[in-house]
Amino acid sequence: MLPQDIADLRESLSRGEITTHDLTGLANQYLEENELERAYPVVSLLTETTEASTHTFITAGLVALALAKKEDASRFFQCVTEREADHFDANYNLILIDMEAGRTGAARQRLERLIGTYPDNASLHSDMAVLCSDDGDIEQALKCWQKALSIDPNHSLARNNAMEICLEKNLVAEGKHLLTFNAKTPGISSGSIREIQDWAERLRQIDDEKLMSPTGQGVSVDHLSGKKIAFFAGIDTFVKDIVAHLSKANLTRTFTGGTVEDARQLMEWADLAWFEWCDNFLIEATRLPKTCQIVCRLHSYEAFSDMPARVDWSKVDLLVFVNDSVKDVTLRHFTIPTRSVVIHNAVDSDRFTLPSVKTYGKKIASVGYINYKKNPALLLYCFKKIYQYDPGYSLHVAGEHQDPRIKLYFDHFLRENPLPVHFDGWVDDMPLWYADKDFVISTSLFESFHYSIAEGMACGQMPLIHNWYGASNLYPEEFLFDDPDSCLELLKRFEESDRQKLAEANRQFIIERYSLPEKLAAIEEELLKVVTTETEPDLAEVVP
Repeated sequence: MLPQDIADLRESLSRGEITTHDLTGLANQYLEENELERAYPVVSLLTETTEASTHTFITAGLVALALAKKEDASRFFQCVTEREADHFDANYNLILIDMEAGRTGAARQRLERLIGTYPDNASLHSDMAVLCSDDGDIEQALKCWQKALSIDPNHSLARNNAMEICLEKNLVAEGKHLLTFNAKTPGISSGSIREIQDWAERLRQIDDEKLMSPTGQGVSVDHLSGKKIAFFAGIDTFVKDIVAHLSKANLTRTFTGGTVEDARQLMEWADLAWFEWCDNFLIEATRLPKTCQIVCRLHSYEAFSDMPARVDWSKVDLLVFVNDSVKDVTLRHFTIPTRSVVIHNAVDSDRFTLPSVKTYGKKIASVGYINYKKNPALLLYCFKKIYQYDPGYSLHVAGEHQDPRIKLYFDHFLRENPLPVHFDGWVDDMPLWYADKDFVISTSLFESFHYSIAEGMACGQMPLIHNWYGASNLYPEEFLFDDPDSCLELLKRFEESDRQKLAEANRQFIIERYSLPEKLAAIEEELLKVVTTETEPDLAEVVP
């Protein structure tokens, strides 16, 4: 009779009183009886023996998965891949564990390697499509689903998932093409043909609804869908939210660098091209034959360069300014016949939030690259004035130097004036960084928005804003100052106020004026005006 306690089993095994053969028999008995809780410690113990086979580790991993012991399961499967790097079952289960844990990048890398080893496995290509779809890469997802159906034309799960996405994204042409391809694939069964016919009918119903719409263009009056949109952004920080929003119902690609030929090919693919910044990307694009509609969003630095003069504006369908002062400065110096609108930048108030508990202190935040535009000398003199008033204050800078002369000035100034100025460099988690700060300061010469002020206000900071040209169009005038003396007076007023109440009011101001959903809706509304004709996507370019 074998002992039942795992510790006793381990001890008996070490003394030679039982063998691995005995343990295997006990494990098999429990597994046959579906006693997984009792089988698990036995199969786990078997993996510790020198005789443990790949099958033993796989069995232990599967039992661990059934008992929701994901970390243990991952460890067992990893042991298998250390023995056999391309073991199908071990790798596939690791992919499923990573997917469930939200580690889509790791899952995708492992799945790519597995597909390289098993290229003719239709289910692997279908799983890759699901991962791509979850990541918003709909174009690649369609490629993977079509590959799965080319291997197994009766792979119902691949077909159904592909069609659900085509319906969700209003990709009717892509859906029709995929169904036609699937129906003509050798080996297609009669059951699959019936399923294809059902999906084709659903796609026809969508086409009928489009024909009956007031515009007759296949787009609703509220949402842009089924379009191919190319984003050109040398720096894509400001366009990420727009890309994410429009990717929900459209195919999108982002161009961050490459040759003119690369840009030309992307614009031939696209129905609409969005240029984030009026820069060399736009200049070169407007020198090419016009193959799609073009939208440009101009921030601020471009208005002080010669770049707007080098653009062929006859090829641009819409110019978006991020505020009225930027529009005013730009149109003072350049004649631009293109239709233009002003849509302010936005703040994600779900990301930048008030701390649940906030004790206000004396930390001042300054955010952004340290360059001439940020007027760094004024920043230092304003803080020096505040420090002379109360040495309890400290300045915290999230940013990096971009000009060695300004860094030299900073270093010299702070040697001559020892002040508590802390340089935190580039910060990835800004909401966390803002959490213990009390004021946010901007001493810029000119800004189109200055995100740090809006984000800081959303997080409860008291704003100290240099009165640059147009600042009063963006933020309340009572938060503006002209020089170090008035900066200190503004800070004193904040000290005397009910800061918790004011923080809540400031946050509400940001939410009402710079709501992310509202600005995304405004952008989408303008793009709908630009898109005046239905352009059916070419499936030959979307899928291989």
